[in-house]
Amino acid sequence: RVFLPVLWRAHGDALPAAVVINGGCAMSLLPTEGWQHWPAGTVTLLLMGGEDFFRGGLSPEQHLQDAMACVPRANGTTAILYVDQMRHIPQNELLQPVLPRLLRAALAWEASGKAPAESFDELVSVVRRAGFSGRFVHKAAPGDYWEEIVFNRDAQRNCQRSVRPKAPLPAALQRPATASEAQE
Repeated sequence: RVFLPVLWRAHGDALPAAVVINGGCAMSLLPTEGWQHWPAGTVTLLLMGGEDFFRGGLSPEQHLQDAMACVPRANGTTAILYVDQMRHIPQNELLQPVLPRLLRAALAWEASGKAPAESFDELVSVVRRAGFSGRFVHKAAPGDYWEEIVFNRDAQRNCQRSVRPKAPLPAALQRPATASEAQE
């Protein structure tokens, strides 16, 4: 959570794709000045959990919204797999099948320049088969809209797919805009 923003600041879009466990780089409660330098074009996939103690007093929905709010409008290459039952240290039965698929999805997105829909569907499917529920959101283009798949533990039920705007955070969770964000 500390190291990736330092690399973003130093190298920006020149960095290769990244897979982040716990999404610490997407916390609005972190210091703002000189901290967040989320690149516009670097592929970033985050695995976050609803039972992570770092979400503090936020509800799982607020935790996800907070992470989404940290991604700048100019970015169109970020995805978040939010697993309701995931703790701070992901359970082995979740991480073992998910991590290789996250890495493959990140590399496919980086290579093609397009969000890999089939890889995302496979990722959601494997999480459901492992008995977890949650949401998968991703930006397929710059702007404020995220494509969302809501999934549950019941593999027989269909996932709910939608497109939603990045909702503003409640005033109590908002942080002041950095100079670069204010210019957007």
